[in-house]
Amino acid sequence: MMLRLFIGALLAILSMPVRPGPVAAGQIMDLDGAWFSCEFAHSQIPPEDGCRMLDDDGFLIIDGAIDHIKVQNSRQTACRQNRVGNCFWRTRPEVIVERNAIGKLRPTEEGFQVDYWGCTQDYKMQQRSGFFEITPVSGLCLWASDKRYFLARFNGQLKVTSEKAELAVENMAR
Repeated sequence: MMLRLFIGALLAILSMPVRPGPVAAGQIMDLDGAWFSCEFAHSQIPPEDGCRMLDDDGFLIIDGAIDHIKVQNSRQTACRQNRVGNCFWRTRPEVIVERNAIGKLRPTEEGFQVDYWGCTQDYKMQQRSGFFEITPVSGLCLWASDKRYFLARFNGQLKVTSEKAELAVENMAR
């Protein structure tokens, strides 16, 4: 059950578009960037703070490659359940992250597709006030969760703890 929820959350976070507003017909979503869950969102309930506070676990998407990223330098105390460092302000100018490769995804006109365990799951992305809502489309793969996700793009500087990863992030910004 925990693996199913983790994979579902992972897939949802990976799906955030960079482009604001609707995508024109026939145009593929631009997913490149660093995305984090809204700290005060729940499985079916959007965040009441407009996603001003982000969770410390997120995803970096560069050219369809997905990496899990974990913020290493947050000391924030206003996180859910008063956990120290498990969140950070979205307006923060810079975060240091640890980065681990996960796999690939395919952007679509309405969101993205993920292939895993021989099943392709479609996700739809909708822009909301200050964040995006991600929902699975049609039948669910065995590993997917029928859950809504609330995510936001981090626009600050991302510093990765390894040199190789830093070069990739710098190249993405160009």
